[in-house]
Amino acid sequence: MIGVVHLVWAPLGPEPLRAFLRSYAAHPAGVEHELAVVLNGAGGDGPQEARRRELLLAELADTEHRLISLERPVLDLEAYGEAARVLEHERLCFLNSYTTILAGRWLGHLADALAQPGVGLVGASASWESQAEWRRGRLRHRPQQLLALARARQDYPRFPNPHIRTSAFMLERARVLALGLTQLPDKRSTYLLESGPRSITRRVQAQGLRAVVVGRDGHIYDVEAWPESHTFRSGEQENLLIADNQTSDYQHASAGVRRRLARGTWGSVADDGSRLARARRVR
Repeated sequence: MIGVVHLVWAPLGPEPLRAFLRSYAAHPAGVEHELAVVLNGAGGDGPQEARRRELLLAELADTEHRLISLERPVLDLEAYGEAARVLEHERLCFLNSYTTILAGRWLGHLADALAQPGVGLVGASASWESQAEWRRGRLRHRPQQLLALARARQDYPRFPNPHIRTSAFMLERARVLALGLTQLPDKRSTYLLESGPRSITRRVQAQGLRAVVVGRDGHIYDVEAWPESHTFRSGEQENLLIADNQTSDYQHASAGVRRRLARGTWGSVADDGSRLARARRVR
């Protein structure tokens, strides 16, 4: 059986969980699985924490699940590591607190992709973006941006920097445990695990395995075809399988902001139709 790990960051309140559960009920997974809900940030004995737990548990009352309560608040990827140590499933699908499911057979598509020869990591979306690149912003922000950029160019690979986004991804439990997702000290640590020089994606690829995106259409997209998958900051994201806060921001952005986001994510490929036409889509 597959373990589906949904992370609940308690300080967000019940609405994100409610939205996820509504989408989970509306879209059959298409494959047998167990839902494990990781309650993060609801520990402690104070009245505020108690009220948070009460509201979140009330949302979960009608959904079959296994509850994993973390004693102390941790960052997303560390919470996934904690869940992997508790669960026994051979394969694990991780969904962050902002995710909502958009189509039926979503888990079946992810599982089918992971079962393909040579595939070690599957995501609902991915990016070529690098934090080591200049981003257009307001004049008053430029001094701070220059300082941050100097540090980022030491820490991150330059564009293109292909990586599976960790909002919704799937891999074998043994591979998760080998990543050592424990005691991450700060948000920078999680950014590096997502898109740094020793990111989850790069470590999987270093083992000779593929990191792929799977769309709502069930097709598998290798790195060079990610821009044309229409899952993240591409077109209307009409092939996206699982949404999150960043895909929602793009969906509701103006045309100008969309262009800027798309170019930051895909470079010139974002508006190069001939290059997209040549990109190889893998079934």
